[in-house]
Parts: sequence; C-alpha cells; structure tokens
Amino acid sequence: MINSIENLSLDQDFIRNGLLLQRSLHGALSNVVSDAVPDSIQARSTSITSAQWTIKKPSETPRTLPESLERYLSQALNVAPRTNEYLVAVLDALSTLLPHVTWINRQAQPGEDDRFVERHRHGLITGPGGLFECSSLTLGLALMAPDTTYPFHHHPPAEFYLVLSPGQWYREDVGWWSP
Repeated sequence: MINSIENLSLDQDFIRNGLLLQRSLHGALSNVVSDAVPDSIQARSTSITSAQWTIKKPSETPRTLPESLERYLSQALNVAPRTNEYLVAVLDALSTLLPHVTWINRQAQPGEDDRFVERHRHGLITGPGGLFECSSLTLGLALMAPDTTYPFHHHPPAEFYLVLSPGQWYREDVGWWSP
C-alpha cells in the first residue's frame, strides 16, 4: 500500500509541475511577443498550450547526467533570468522534474568535434522518452559545457529555444548573436 501512495504522490507532483511548466512557458513566450519578435514565437506559445501531456512512469534506470556536466546545469539554473513570474515558475517546475529526466547525447558525425559528445546532453520533458507523452510536441533541455560548439545541422521541424543562460548562438540568416 505504501508504494501506491508514494506513486500517487509522485504522479500528482509530476502532473502539478508539468501543468505549471506548460502554463509558465506559455506566459513567458506571450510576454516577449512584440513587433521585434517573429510571429513564430506566438505559434510556439500556442502549440505549448494546446499540447496534451500525459504523465508517464519515470524510468526505473534513467540515463542520468554525467557528473562532469552536473555543475554546468547547476550554474545555468543559478544564473537563469528571473525577470518575471513566468520564468520563476518555469524554474520552479523544472526543479521538481529534473531529477527524473532522462538525459541523452547526440553522437558526432564524421568531421565533427568528438568532444561535443561528452560535453553536451539533452534532457527530455515531453515526447519520445520524456517524462510526459505528447504526440504534438517534443520539449526538452539542451545543456552544453562552456566553450562547446553545437554542430551545424538542418532538419525539420524547426527548433525553438527558451535560453536560460548566457551564450552565443548562430543562425545563417542572422549570424552570431546572444539571445
């Protein structure tokens, strides 16, 4: 009986924090929409709120974040902007969900820096392998150690990032910039 009560409590906590994350991301994205921000941000905000997240049992043996990257996650969360209530709520929800996230790595392709493999992980929140099943949205975290370059790549669908730590980004039509 204790296990079912513990699981129920964990499920309720997951559901509560999943909903908090969903609402907070929508609020954060809605808060930045202006004439200077592309309409695609509004579309991402709408796709987040319309997505149906179904709780999934956390993996018994999740792929954890390597010890060498743990400090970078802590540092990123510590310096993440808390400029409005939505960002604070995003970080609050993540603090409960992160211990259960499965972290995966992307393998280097021929001609790419092999160091990238050990200096980067994706943590999955929704979508295949995530904490929540969702057929319309994959949501996760990208973590990179300092001085790591993500390999140039192209693929559908378009990616969208809510940036929580300082860094330089590159896009062919923009060049290097800091979000």
